Amino acid sequence: MDHILRTFIEATDEVQADHCLTILIDEHATPIVKEILGHGEIAGAGPYSQDASDLLNDIVINLVSRLRQLRHDPTQDIADFRSYVAGTTYNACNFYLRQKFPRRSRLKNRLRYLLSHDNHFALWSGPSGLLCGFAAWRDKDEHASGRLLEKIRQDPGQWVQSTSLTRVSVDRADLTALLQVLFQWSQSPIKLNELVNIVADICHEKDQPNVPLEKVLNLAATTVDFETTLEQQTNLELFWREVCALPRRQRVALLLNFRDDRGQELTSLLPFTRTATIEEIAAALEFPVVEFLKLWNKLPLDDITIAELLHATRQQVINLRKCARERLQRRMGSVAANISAAK
Repeated sequence: MDHILRTFIEATDEVQADHCLTILIDEHATPIVKEILGHGEIAGAGPYSQDASDLLNDIVINLVSRLRQLRHDPTQDIADFRSYVAGTTYNACNFYLRQKFPRRSRLKNRLRYLLSHDNHFALWSGPSGLLCGFAAWRDKDEHASGRLLEKIRQDPGQWVQSTSLTRVSVDRADLTALLQVLFQWSQSPIKLNELVNIVADICHEKDQPNVPLEKVLNLAATTVDFETTLEQQTNLELFWREVCALPRRQRVALLLNFRDDRGQELTSLLPFTRTATIEEIAAALEFPVVEFLKLWNKLPLDDITIAELLHATRQQVINLRKCARERLQRRMGSVAANISAAK
């Protein structure tokens, strides 16, 4: 397919280019997207089937647009078409889930971080997907009975009362204690997505799947002022222009850690509101798109990680972001003043 991509880019007439584009999309890209969507968290019946169909259409439209841009600007090459399509699809799915199911997404990120950074736990890839459990179980396949896990979900309150847990919450200490009890109870690795579902039931971290996607945007904001700012598209576009005018290091320090006072990541609101595409954000940060996509699902980044990217110190990153906010406040007045600073 990379040969067909090269032929498409170098085609001397539009008929040949359209023929190659059709092959790339219909015979190569679409099957990859469908396969990923079919095994992802939005697959299945009920409210998710229409979501998967909509996502497929959006992803294909974006791929067509991207490929046509390549034809006119071949300097922005795609080295591996299959990997690019897969990466685009995964990121579109993750972005969609983060916006429509923000509480579940935040919980999943907390669990992934805890499983990866606590020496007592582990997270690894198995034949059935991402698995987790005690560190001693690493690389084992799951054997936990679905019936046992379903028993918890049927009455999570009663299950908690039957354990030694005194309280449950998404705080790190409480999550650590909860995972200890869950893994001891299951005596086997658990699929990460199943763990997220169980913990969400126990800790009452539930989204409302039927809430229109347009309303999800409001869930990401913590103040009326910020919601108003987001609704005023002109102001948000002005904000983006001013961000692009910042020195590069200030742009990186600000956008890679752009969040509200609760720690909710906000950079993803830029493509969601069609203020800036992921490619445009990558260009503003002066990162290759492929490299930026690797960071996208990890946003917001901590200051130490940003410092490594900038070859700077953590304090320098803090100072850069502070300077960026002060400049935005001077240039934009009340608009920038309404954007919550990260604590």
